[in-house]
Amino acid sequence: MKILRVFIKRTSQTPDDDYVRIGMPDLFMPKDVKKVHISTIFSWDKEEALILQKNYLQYYPKVIVGGPAFANGSYNPKFIPGRYVKKGITITTRGCNFNCPWCLVPEKEGRFKEINIEPGNIIQDNNILLASREHLQKVFQMLKTQKGIRFLGGLDKRLLKDWHIEELRSLHIKELWLAFDNWNNKMAFIRIMEKLKKAGLNRNQIRCYVLVGFNEPIQTSEERLRFVYDCGALPYAQNYQPINEKKKFAGENSREDNLFIRRWSRPAIIKSIN
Repeated sequence: MKILRVFIKRTSQTPDDDYVRIGMPDLFMPKDVKKVHISTIFSWDKEEALILQKNYLQYYPKVIVGGPAFANGSYNPKFIPGRYVKKGITITTRGCNFNCPWCLVPEKEGRFKEINIEPGNIIQDNNILLASREHLQKVFQMLKTQKGIRFLGGLDKRLLKDWHIEELRSLHIKELWLAFDNWNNKMAFIRIMEKLKKAGLNRNQIRCYVLVGFNEPIQTSEERLRFVYDCGALPYAQNYQPINEKKKFAGENSREDNLFIRRWSRPAIIKSIN
C-alpha cells in the first residue's frame, strides 16, 4: 500500500520521490494511495499541519498527523529508509538517557534504545555512542560499505573511546560532528580533538555544533566558537529555539545577531575571518 508523505517545507533531508508532497494538495495527486502521513518536525508547525490534514481529507480517507513535533516520549522506534528522510540517511538508535536542559530528545523520543540498522552513509542518531559495543560494531561494519560518511547527529565527546576512533580511521569520513555547548567539558574537548587529529582527521572533516542564545546573549558565545576553531574543528553556531514558542524568524533577532550567526555557520566565511 502506497503512503503519501506530506511535509510542511522542504529541507535538505526531505525525500523527493513521487509520493512526497510539500504543503497543500496539488493537481497531480496519486490515485493509488490509501493513507497520508503528514510529518511535522517543529512544534511551531503543529497548527499548519492540522490545516493540511483537513485539506488532504478532501482527497483521501485516512490522513495521519505525526512526526517529532507531536511525539511525547513514544516515538515509533522503527526506522524505514527513504520514508521520512531521503535515501542515504539512516538512524540506528532512538532517544537519549542524558537530560541536557536545552535538548528535547528525551522528551520526544524517550530513553535510549537500539533499533534496526539499515544501510546509509549519513548517520542521524541523536547519541549513537550510548549504544552497546555489539550494536556499534555492526554499524561500523555497515559503514565500511559506504563512502562520504557523515555523522550529522554528532558524537558525544563524553562517550568517544579509543576503539571508536580506531574504527573511524577505517572509514571514508566526510564529516564528523561534535558539540561544545558550554565550558564544562573544555579539557575533554581538547583531548578528543588531539586524538581525532592524530587519527588523520582535519578541520574540514571535524565539525562542531556550538549552542548560542541559551541563557545568554547570542554574541557572548564567540569565545567558545573561536576556541573550537583554535582546537582544529570547524564551528557551527546553532541558535537555541525553545519548545512551544512561535518560530523565531531571522528578522526577530537583531541585525547584529543575525550577521553573527551567519558568520559562524558558513565554513567559507569562518575560514576568512580567522
